[in-house]
Amino acid sequence: MITIKEYTVTSILDESAVRFANLQAVATWREKGSEMTYATLKARSQSVARYLVSIGIEKDDKVAILGESSHNWALSYFSINRAGAIAVPILPNFSKHEVKDILTHSDSKVVIVNAKHADKVMDLGLDVIRMEDMFHIHKDSLSLYDGKNFKDLSGYDTKGTILSENDKKVLASRRPKEEDLASIIYTSGTTGTPKGVMLTNKNICFNAYECSFPFIKIHSGWRALSILPMSHVYEFTIGLILLILNGIQITYLGKAPSTDSLLPAMKEVQPEVMLSVPLLIEKIYRRALLPKFKEGTKLGKFAKNRLTAPIVYKIIGKKVKTIFGGRLKFFGVGGAAFDSEAEAFFHRIKFPYALGYGLTETSPLIAGCGPKDQVPCTIGHVLDSLSVKLDPETREIMVKGPSVMRGYYKNQALTEEVFTEDGYFRTGDIGEFSKDGRLALKGRIKTMILGPAGENIFPESIEFLINAEEDVVESLVIADEHGQLLAMIRLDIRALKRKGIVAVGEIENYLSQIKDRVNEKLSSFSKIRTVEIQNEPFERTPSEKIKRFLYQRKKTNK
Repeated sequence: MITIKEYTVTSILDESAVRFANLQAVATWREKGSEMTYATLKARSQSVARYLVSIGIEKDDKVAILGESSHNWALSYFSINRAGAIAVPILPNFSKHEVKDILTHSDSKVVIVNAKHADKVMDLGLDVIRMEDMFHIHKDSLSLYDGKNFKDLSGYDTKGTILSENDKKVLASRRPKEEDLASIIYTSGTTGTPKGVMLTNKNICFNAYECSFPFIKIHSGWRALSILPMSHVYEFTIGLILLILNGIQITYLGKAPSTDSLLPAMKEVQPEVMLSVPLLIEKIYRRALLPKFKEGTKLGKFAKNRLTAPIVYKIIGKKVKTIFGGRLKFFGVGGAAFDSEAEAFFHRIKFPYALGYGLTETSPLIAGCGPKDQVPCTIGHVLDSLSVKLDPETREIMVKGPSVMRGYYKNQALTEEVFTEDGYFRTGDIGEFSKDGRLALKGRIKTMILGPAGENIFPESIEFLINAEEDVVESLVIADEHGQLLAMIRLDIRALKRKGIVAVGEIENYLSQIKDRVNEKLSSFSKIRTVEIQNEPFERTPSEKIKRFLYQRKKTNK
């Protein structure tokens, strides 16, 4: 069992560099020369950290990171932490305007950015380090940027710094303490107001350590394929810090996951560990697996037969695991709610998925479960280090413990608003506990809709039923102008055309049939009143939650 001497990011890397010195730590898929052993990752982080100090970065200064997850993204964070500075990870999905606001609000002095997002930061007067090669771009060279030549701009190799004895003393004086801030993470959330979440070294590292043992026994030398942005704390804490702590070999996809890149990457890497948001695995279920089980198909008939069903699902389970590389032991699903139908299927084929629940503000994990202890429609048990209780009136989940954030950067009023008088953080999620202590989520307080007699209606539950309908791509349930339930549904138009459903009236009739079938499964106060066709994909946050605030309807008094 691995122990930690000090709950800091730098300490975790240093200790792992001793235990796993020659083991590969990080690499980017199909990028030659990207491989770094644990010893190399530590050595390069020392060089980059010393360079940051040499250009004037003081303790607790802010250094931003903007780009897709890669070996140098990881190097950037470890270097910032070692220099005693505070990292500001920025989600790649953020617009140029949002990036500017974050860099300004966070008081960032340096930004480490890749070519894809360079245009978002080049006119802000900040020091710029190119993520691809960790070169500090010369000021005069920045003036030559034409929107396309970022990779060609001249600069200084920050990772080539040779440390003197004095340099080592300087870095020793900068080593972060457990209560020092490690990150300020700006979340888009689903309410439209970004917030800078302040997480300390202990917040992150304690959460990573606590998650290392209860869910699955991790073995050093295992391989992980990273497909999510590390600027999201879920991938950062669980997909980087926890894995580095345990000697895992991490390969970054280096781009947004798509069928063209993900399938060959899984085949080549053959990971034991992967993390994902539900949307990805739900797409695999609905597009690749569900059609094979439709009524009338040969497989569908065998799947419904009590005698042959176990054999069918066992065969499918093996094939799905082969698609993921054949060695998968842990497929973490978090960041949003998991469709109940899809979860039931993956549970039946014994796919090694594991649900986790948490927020950026809690570093992130609050509760979870391992693949062999998963119960559909529940999250699992709360981490031992945390105290969780439900508000007696609203059933809101409230949490207290060493992985709960310090607060929101430059926003004391909002910080005070989300903490109770006795120090519990209000998550905004509504939950319930089973008799054996498993936590289950019911919905968000802010999305909850009051029924005609004051009943609590959770739109997410209705959306799960709608999304389970054939040819539904996604849906959103809101209250219309009169307080009635309205379902906005995006259909698979190609699938409808194959069925001969083309005319507007035919599509409207199809939607009405969906509404009737779903309403049969709902209580009287939570039935859908009207349905609308949603032609365009819903706008989503980087963690794939629909930005509900964009679709709300103003109530009328009529």
